[in-house]
Amino acid sequence: MRTFYTKRTVMKKLIVLLILIFSASFAHAHTIWINAFESHAHGGHNAMVCLGWGHALPMDDILNSPNGRIAIERFELLDPSLKKIELLKPESKLAEPKLSNDNFDLVAADLATQKIGFKKSSAPGVYQIGAVSRATFYTQYVDKKGKTRLKLKPKDEIKDIQTVLMSVKYQAFAKSYLTVGAWSEPKPLGHGLEIIPRTDLSSLHTGDLVEVDVLFHGKPPEGMQYITANSGSFGQSDGFSLYSKVKKGKAGFRVQNAGQWAISIAIKDDVTQKGPLKDLYGKADVVSHAATLTFNVR
Repeated sequence: MRTFYTKRTVMKKLIVLLILIFSASFAHAHTIWINAFESHAHGGHNAMVCLGWGHALPMDDILNSPNGRIAIERFELLDPSLKKIELLKPESKLAEPKLSNDNFDLVAADLATQKIGFKKSSAPGVYQIGAVSRATFYTQYVDKKGKTRLKLKPKDEIKDIQTVLMSVKYQAFAKSYLTVGAWSEPKPLGHGLEIIPRTDLSSLHTGDLVEVDVLFHGKPPEGMQYITANSGSFGQSDGFSLYSKVKKGKAGFRVQNAGQWAISIAIKDDVTQKGPLKDLYGKADVVSHAATLTFNVR
């Protein structure tokens, strides 16, 4: 029995395929995370904080790299009462080499590196560090002359569209934590995609179980979703990571070694006229969010 497809059906299948390919590419794309390393030397309590970007912890690339850049919309510290303090943000202008020769290019790195020095009067509890990237639109389309094009604009801002092949909005979120005194369960920050620990991250050791909640638009994500976890000394060199299925918004895994760890997740959601993303209707067909949570194991 032969199956006949209309032109519209074929186009729909093509669009779905393109979106799946595009979404899958994020698994191999750059990721943003927060590096936060605490020190109690000489009786003090300081933390060195910066942003990571790329593929390998703790540092891989600069955020304004020609190989792939990301603009930071918000970088902030929230005290235990959730009062927000703006942290220094990195430069978003495309980086250019300060020195170039036959062997290498020398590029100044702005990773928003800064020191947070706690005081004896600091409020006890958990301090949350959050970063949110500037939302970026990707629209692939066939123009009125029949040429395929890709622009970093929402589709309603492009005037010469004949057929939309792909229309995606991408945004990334990152979190980490600092603890003064005793750990307490942190509250959500309201990120579009958010990983919230249910485990005390201030005193983790090898073999401990780390449990997290995952929120997508403030609710447990639907469908089959997974978190991944890796460390600079576990899995990154060969691309191996730990996976955990998200069940009713909850997931977990056991840390395999000491050092810095990162948990990540990426979720795609369709834009509909009456759904939670209705404000983007007409601008994008799909929203892709990515989130990371970093912490240290003793």
